[in-house]
Amino acid sequence: MIQLTLIELFKIIKRPRTYIGFLAIFLTVGAMQLAMFYEGEELISIAIQNLENDFRLEGKIINTNLMTYILLNSLIIHIPILICLVTGDAIAGEASSGTLRLILQRPYTRNQIYLSKALSGYLYTISLVVFLALMTYVLGYFLFGSGDLIVLRRGVTVLSSNDVGWRFFFAFCSGTLSMIVVASLSMMISSFVNNAIGPIVGTISIIIGLNIIFTLGAPLFKDIIPYVFTSHFIKWQYFFDFEIEVEKLKLSFMVQVGYIFIFNAIGMYNFNRKDILS
Repeated sequence: MIQLTLIELFKIIKRPRTYIGFLAIFLTVGAMQLAMFYEGEELISIAIQNLENDFRLEGKIINTNLMTYILLNSLIIHIPILICLVTGDAIAGEASSGTLRLILQRPYTRNQIYLSKALSGYLYTISLVVFLALMTYVLGYFLFGSGDLIVLRRGVTVLSSNDVGWRFFFAFCSGTLSMIVVASLSMMISSFVNNAIGPIVGTISIIIGLNIIFTLGAPLFKDIIPYVFTSHFIKWQYFFDFEIEVEKLKLSFMVQVGYIFIFNAIGMYNFNRKDILS
């Protein structure tokens, strides 16, 4: 199983599209940080102008902690697309090219093949998020230095620079779990189609559709929203509250892990039934 996972990981490393994700993050983070470096003071002054009537703000508001917090929000927008470029191709791409037939002739079960592809996809997902975290923090520190973090969410929260390290660690862990759900969904859809475009379009369409429902907050869907996986993509923000809502984070963790198991179970079931050899 480990050997098979390493083989799948090597395939990912060899594909040119794998590096599109890293390049996109590099360009996006670099562009946003440079924009904030030159225009940030004006943008921030507009954002906090209402606060200045009630609070006296001193020191550098724009710092690496604020930039990391802002760019962490890009998880829900950019990273899913980048993940689908790789995980969506895992089964569907090889099925269309015919290489999947060769893999099935090896002494591995279909479940082992599916799981090895899923694990290699998860490793790629984790590497993307780690790259985002490191580049954002390092470049932000170089351009802006460190400082206290001001969070505008359900009021104003000011967190000491000494108190944000562990919060960012768990926030990125939460975000990584959300992206693993996306990878699992993309893999599942990949097992149903024979081209690499289908999983990308299908996954993004589902995420956008569910996000619209989640954002509208229609009463009809009020009771099911906590159990829709996309509603947990921003739960990492709870780690930046003074009083962290542990029970909500536990629910978020269980819901997302549940979806990972469900998507993989459906994907493996369909992969076992899929006619590939004919």
